[in-house]
Amino acid sequence: MAENKTTVKRNARYWWAVLYPENMLEGWQEDIGDLVQLPYAYCIHTMDKDSKSEHRKDHIHLILVFPNTTTQAHAESVFQRLCAEGKKAFNTIQSIINIRNSYDYLIHDTETCKKKGKELYSEAERIKGNCFDIGAYEQIGLAEKNDICKELCSAIVDNGFTNFVDFYSFVIATYEDSNYFDILKTYSGLFERLCKGNYHKWQENLQNR
Repeated sequence: MAENKTTVKRNARYWWAVLYPENMLEGWQEDIGDLVQLPYAYCIHTMDKDSKSEHRKDHIHLILVFPNTTTQAHAESVFQRLCAEGKKAFNTIQSIINIRNSYDYLIHDTETCKKKGKELYSEAERIKGNCFDIGAYEQIGLAEKNDICKELCSAIVDNGFTNFVDFYSFVIATYEDSNYFDILKTYSGLFERLCKGNYHKWQENLQNR
């Protein structure tokens, strides 16, 4: 059996980061739409408190929506456009699993935030731009399904998967977005045939040696 040398690429379409104003470009709020050139939503946290009820350092929670899944390195490069020259304004960047939960977290309107007594910000303090549409993002469209399916097909070919079990383990370990598992279930027959195709190619290569 061929050995699978998997290349783990943690890609996502939705990313968020925590940024600090003192290290950001002057006038970033006025220019953010042109700087990131992507749909965005953010909230400036000025009332957060730590476990000792002391004021936490002011910071910004920012969500960016990419047209397709992208790498963390690329996402970081876009967030970096908001940073002052020679500075890095963010120390936390993460892919988003549930866009609604992250969107609500911007203003601390999640169940966990409420349990912890975090300061609730008003909806007016949640700033959106570049056609950010939370409703549209909650419903995965046909184009995005096709993009995910193509990405997973490429993962099978690029990594040389020869059985569906190994591919399943790769998807679960690599992609946090639940849409990937939905696509895996829906197109399992296609993915299994691709794995078998890799296996037959491996056998042919052995016979031709």
